[in-house]
Amino acid sequence: MKILCLHGVGQNAKIFQSELAPFLSKLRQLNVDLSFDFVDVPHQKFYETGAVKDIRTADEWLEKKLDHGNPYDGVLAFSQSAALVSSFLLYRQWYDHELPPPFKFAIWISGSVPLQVLKDLGVPVPEAEGVVAQATLQRDRGLGPSLAHAAKARRAVFDSDDCFGLNLNKIPLELKIRIPTVHVWGEKDPLFPGSVHLAGLCDPYIRKIHVHQGAHEFPRDGTELTELASLVEWCVHRATWPGQTQL
Repeated sequence: MKILCLHGVGQNAKIFQSELAPFLSKLRQLNVDLSFDFVDVPHQKFYETGAVKDIRTADEWLEKKLDHGNPYDGVLAFSQSAALVSSFLLYRQWYDHELPPPFKFAIWISGSVPLQVLKDLGVPVPEAEGVVAQATLQRDRGLGPSLAHAAKARRAVFDSDDCFGLNLNKIPLELKIRIPTVHVWGEKDPLFPGSVHLAGLCDPYIRKIHVHQGAHEFPRDGTELTELASLVEWCVHRATWPGQTQL
């Protein structure tokens, strides 16, 4: 299984690979055959403002990467790269639904789904935008999650009527990501509601969630890395189930 690895803003492939070294060591101890391709994203970030035009331009970069490179089985993406991959999957499912998924599985670290993309695809997002605006303000002030968000964290993951402002029941099936996924975020990350949004858009029957003790970062604790490695192992094996690639 070959996995495309995409770093976050301000990083590069070498730094990201170094950060993931302890995690990759854990994976090598498991019964799973994986290879990882760490790739530099353009200008150390995909876009500046998150406007739909900029996201679609970044989507084109990813599409060319997938068309001209060796096929990937899965993707592991951090932060903005996770947001980019989620937007790429949603646009592809909506406009090119006859095509197979570009990945068999996805592992998202501190990920999110760009609300401007959902809005562009006809999903009402005003309440969710308010949540993200408040979360962004907390981050810009150097603070952790708001008390209101922290209190609602567990309920929001399972509340399809109010997933931090998104009504998942009103989102069409074509905009639900139906490949096995693993979602990782830190309990101290003020931006974690965005990660909950992304988890909510993924099939709950083939989705695993891991909340670590840190912030907007890859988990570092050895015990947490062991648990995360087991989730990735599950995800990889689940992606090979008969019929999964036909979704």
